[in-house]
Parts: sequence; C-alpha cells; structure tokens
Amino acid sequence: MTDGPFVVPQRSAQLLARGATQRELGGAAYERRAHGLLLPAGVDGDPVMMRVADAVGLLTTGCVLGGWASLRAQGNTWFEGLGIAGVARPALVHCLPGSQLRHRSAVQPFRGLLHPEEVIDFESFSLTTMARAAFDEMRMAVNLREAVVVLDLATSTTAGLPRTTVARVEQVISGHHKVRGLVQARDALTWGSTRAASPWETRTRLLAQRDADIEGLKVNVPIFSLGGRLLGIADLLDEEAGLVIESDGGHHRENRQHTEDNVREEDFERSGLVVVRVTALDHQQRWRTVGRIAAARRDALHATKREWTTSKPAWWWTWPPARRWDEPTR
Repeated sequence: MTDGPFVVPQRSAQLLARGATQRELGGAAYERRAHGLLLPAGVDGDPVMMRVADAVGLLTTGCVLGGWASLRAQGNTWFEGLGIAGVARPALVHCLPGSQLRHRSAVQPFRGLLHPEEVIDFESFSLTTMARAAFDEMRMAVNLREAVVVLDLATSTTAGLPRTTVARVEQVISGHHKVRGLVQARDALTWGSTRAASPWETRTRLLAQRDADIEGLKVNVPIFSLGGRLLGIADLLDEEAGLVIESDGGHHRENRQHTEDNVREEDFERSGLVVVRVTALDHQQRWRTVGRIAAARRDALHATKREWTTSKPAWWWTWPPARRWDEPTR
C-alpha cells in the first residue's frame, strides 16, 4: 500500500487475507522488514522514509505516529531519527486507550496524554502535529542543547522546509504538566532561534552563548560593504565586537562550498571583521574552542577598521534570493 511518498509494508496476516500463500510470503517476492511485516521485494527508497514506513506498517487501531517520524513524514528532512553515534532510533507512537501495540525495534509505544488537537490525519493513518512532534523530541533529547537543536530545526524560517512555529510548540508545552522531560523542553524555548540553518550551527551558537557568554548574537545575517555590496551571510554575528562565527558542517568541505567559504571569509576580514570557524570536531574539545572564540572576540573588539554594515541597501528588497534571509511577516 502506498501512503504519500512511501510504500508501507504489510502484515503477513493482511497479505494472506488478500490471497497470498505462505510459500509466496517466505520466498523471494517479499522482504521481511520486521517480525510479521513484509514489503514487496525490489522496493527502494530513502532509508529514513522506509523506517517511517515500517513504523506505519506496525500501527494498530488507536495509534498515532509521533516524534521524529511525524516530522519526517511531513517533509522536514532534518529529522532522521538517529541517536548517539548515528544509531537508528525507533519511531515514537502514541497509543490511545485500547491500543495493543507492543514495543518493537521500529516503534516505541507511548501512553501519555495526547490532546485531540495535537493529531492530524495523513492519508490512511494519523500522526501528531509538527508542534507536538517537536515537543516530544525536545523532551526526549539527551540534553538541553540537543533539545534546542530540535526546536531550531522544527521552526527554522531559513532552511526552506516544512515547519511549525515557536508559538505552537509553546502552546503544546503549556498543555502538559506531568510528562518526563517537560522542564527540559520548556527551558529550550529560552535558547531557540527560528533563523538556524543547520544543527551544527545551533550547537555552535549555544557554545558561544552559554560557554563564551556572548550575548546578542545575530543568526544568518547578511553583511554588506559600506558601498552596498553583499559580503556574505554570516552564520553568527556579534555586531558589537565585529566578530563572525562560522559553523562548518560536513558539506563545507566539498570543493565548491569550501571555495565559497574562503571567498566570503576574505571579504569579511578585508572589511574589518574577525572570523573564527568552528567544525564538528571542535565541539569535541569544547573549552579549547571556547577559548578560541573568546580570543577572537578580544581581537575584534580592538580592531579599528569597520568597513561593513548590516543595514540593507535598496536592491536587497527586490532580490528574490534575499527572501530566505529576511524575517517572515508572521
């Protein structure tokens, strides 16, 4: 059966009821995805969406798909359902009274409170709203920083992906009072940004804010020369000091991206900005990286050249690509 962009595996009992034989089910015509769950052989697709499909195939009456799987099914591709060291996590499934779903490798039943307004219909099954899914991922995150990463990716206005809003997430949080991880989810609201464009960018911002004590960081802000030329979009800008903090994810090492990064960094520095780059590996040595950021900020504060501005020239408002970097009207 096809639901939206993926093929949902079927239970063996369903296939037998439709005329398949035990011999056929045990042969090369089907791939076993989980105990009693089969998929026609040769079906290929996005591995993450195939895991979502596995979870959907296991749903029973009174089940609602939630967490990362709900966000992914609704098109937010940042969510892959990976835990520590990239290990795949089961999909969270809300079980309403009467549901008989058991814990399986692909699904994690949850029998806590779920409000009716937090559920939407999606093809032939139900899933949680993106706001409720984000709340669950925030409260189950391994720590506060990762909870903020969830919030940022679920509400980002710059990533160009389906999203929810901070107000909707906050509304969901306010509707729950006794659930594990509630305090962490509530605290994450304080640190979120709707302008984040990647998980490592959020982690770098929290490093600068929480550990290096830098306040007022601007996220994904366009910077211009005094003549109105776009120098680049800074991942993070400490406007007071003139410090740019760039977060390098894995794609930044690709030749084209690396070249663009170098050109942008040269333009920034030529205009008087100080640039510090932070990679994923730098996060493994947190305090050394915090020291680098602090030292770069001191250098920026002593710089005398300031031939840059964040004031947008007139052409910016008519340039189509600029829409990605401007605040939404609502």
